[in-house]
Amino acid sequence: MAYLHGISVLIVVISTVFCKKQPNIIFIIGDDVGWNDVGYNNPVFRTPNIDSLAKNGVKLNNYYTGEVCVPSRNMLMSGRYAIRLGLQHHELGVNPRSLPLDEVTIADKLKETGYATHLVGKWHCGFYKEKCLPYNRGFDTFFGYVSASVDHYSHRYNGRIWDLRNMTVNEGPRYNGQYSTHLLTRVAKGLIEQHDSDKPMFLYLAYTSNHEELEVPSKYKAPFRGKIKDKDRLTLAAMSSCLDEGIGQVIDTLKKRGLYDNSVIVFISDNGGATTFGGNNWPLKGAKLSLWEGGVHVPAFVHSPLLKEKVRGTLCNELFHVTDWLPTLVHLAGGTLHGTKPLDGYNQWNTIREGVGTHRNEALITINQHYIIKTPDPSYDKTYKMYSSNRHFDVRMHAAIRSGKWKLLTGGQGDHVWTKPPEMTKDVPDVGEVPYEAVYLYDIERDPEERNNLALHHTDKVKELLKVLGEYLKGAVEPNENMMPRIDYDRMNGLMGPWVK
Repeated sequence: MAYLHGISVLIVVISTVFCKKQPNIIFIIGDDVGWNDVGYNNPVFRTPNIDSLAKNGVKLNNYYTGEVCVPSRNMLMSGRYAIRLGLQHHELGVNPRSLPLDEVTIADKLKETGYATHLVGKWHCGFYKEKCLPYNRGFDTFFGYVSASVDHYSHRYNGRIWDLRNMTVNEGPRYNGQYSTHLLTRVAKGLIEQHDSDKPMFLYLAYTSNHEELEVPSKYKAPFRGKIKDKDRLTLAAMSSCLDEGIGQVIDTLKKRGLYDNSVIVFISDNGGATTFGGNNWPLKGAKLSLWEGGVHVPAFVHSPLLKEKVRGTLCNELFHVTDWLPTLVHLAGGTLHGTKPLDGYNQWNTIREGVGTHRNEALITINQHYIIKTPDPSYDKTYKMYSSNRHFDVRMHAAIRSGKWKLLTGGQGDHVWTKPPEMTKDVPDVGEVPYEAVYLYDIERDPEERNNLALHHTDKVKELLKVLGEYLKGAVEPNENMMPRIDYDRMNGLMGPWVK
């Protein structure tokens, strides 16, 4: 199917360990970019730079991430499942929590290997203490935002406090009125232009687009007028075009500096598109915050002149998870994993570069011990009646796992819908009402849209995967929620940041 040719909205530029020089790594992540929010999956959208990079790279067709940015970004930084971090929830919010301070980050390992390390854009791995901030987690420089979302022009969080900094300096007043995607692109280009080419570079470019607020300069809307009638969808399409333009400028700057030929480019999204804010994941079911494919199966690709000719322009169907970036990138850099806690990620470089099979056959999507549905009525929910007595895992608990071709979900799932994009003109058959059940099992290879629940037909497989979930649960830490002291804006001196000594 055409939609299986999607790519993730995270771009990483990486040079290979097979070169004499260590690779440069430019890691670009798009915020809330859905499966159907890029041009190669949706011809109405205009993302020519993303499309070209994907077309001439390796598309990661089975790439999984967290259902929302907190678990996904913290798993990315640490190479460990969110259940190991206590961050298997939806928001850092007003509580004093972060990527645990004893975790080693990608930036730590690359810096240890001799890299200049830069973060431009959204952090979202905690900020309640000074030690949580990026420049204390392996990054030499940090220009960007610490919270979940900001106004794209004012750079304020919730309209009440600045959230734009250059290290410790409040840059909100200086750049008030400048559009975030333009600003972050300009800063990233400046770092590339000033980079000492004798030293390898890790640039983590974490755009805030396409996250709400839905805002974009009006010129980007013009090509979509008359093609997309829905106001939110039109604005999001324009935001995608602006994001794509920025990515193109970053790649052009790499070429002008002579860095492109010794670089790898990876592009992903942190989670699925938010359908309530113009995003779309068609034809996948669900959206951001859900464990359906539309929430966790996102566009992703790797592009590089260093890739072998035989894999350029190919589709990689091997299983890939957001935790895989740390071991993969550290391998590319020629570093070691000494000092990290046991990783859940796998080194996937040979799979990407050589097209060989992966060692990963399983990916835990989440287990959230604090999210348990009310006990279903077994007279209505046959899956609950079938599996509620199993001794390995409480099927009322919110969880999901991908294993081989199978995907198991438990605990009831919201957003049981396939959201047709407003710009789609062809008729789509009505799928009817989808029953809410405690257990779902899908053959994702044959049924990537999750339309046919096989939980009552493959009971041995369900029981096998419930046992696997039970083993994961034994090693899970409690979600770090409802902690004290709560956020204190008065201690921040006008800039979103630490409130605990």
